[in-house]
Amino acid sequence: MQPKSIFSFAYGSLDSELFISQSKAQGLHQPFRDGRSTVAKRYRVAQQQTKPEMVKAMVHRALRANIMADYLLADAWFGSKTMIRLSHEASLTAVLRMKKNKMKYRVTECHQGTLKNLDLDIKALYQHAVRKAWQRIPGQPYQSKIVDVTLNLAENDKMPEQWAHVRLLFVRGSVDTNADRHGERSEGG
Repeated sequence: MQPKSIFSFAYGSLDSELFISQSKAQGLHQPFRDGRSTVAKRYRVAQQQTKPEMVKAMVHRALRANIMADYLLADAWFGSKTMIRLSHEASLTAVLRMKKNKMKYRVTECHQGTLKNLDLDIKALYQHAVRKAWQRIPGQPYQSKIVDVTLNLAENDKMPEQWAHVRLLFVRGSVDTNADRHGERSEGG
C-alpha cells in the first residue's frame, strides 16, 4: 500500500484580495508616489473589481501556478450562478452555501409517465421537496435532505440557456424527543 501525502486531504487559503465597497469608501489621504507599485495596483483592483471578479482572478492564478484542487469552497456571499459557472470552467466541484434569493431551480418529475419540469425558487423548492422529507444523519444531531436539480447558468434571458446539474443539501438541527433536555430534571432526581 502506497502512503498518502499529508496534502491529499488538505485545504487552505492560497490567495487573497482586498475589497473596497463603492458605498462609504474613504479616499486616499494622499496619492501613491508610484502608481506602478504593488500597493497601488492592489488598491486599484480593490476599487474596480467586484467580489466575483476577484475570485475568478484568484482561481485562474491558482490554476496557472499548477495548484491541484478538486473543490471550490465559499460562503453564502458567493453562492451564485457566477460561482457555479466558474467552478464548471475550472473543473472544480463547488461547495457553496446558496443565497436565499429568487433564483429558479428546475426539478424534473414524472407524472403518469410524462416528465414535467417545475421551476421553483428556494422557498418553493423547500416546500415542495424538503419540508416533510427530512432524513436523520446517523450519529449526529442533524437532519438533511438532498435534492438534485438543474440550474440555468445564463446570466440573463437574452443569453443561450446553459443548464447544469446541481446537488442541493439542506441541513437542520434535529429535535431528539428521547434525550433529556438541558435544565430539566429526570423523575426521581
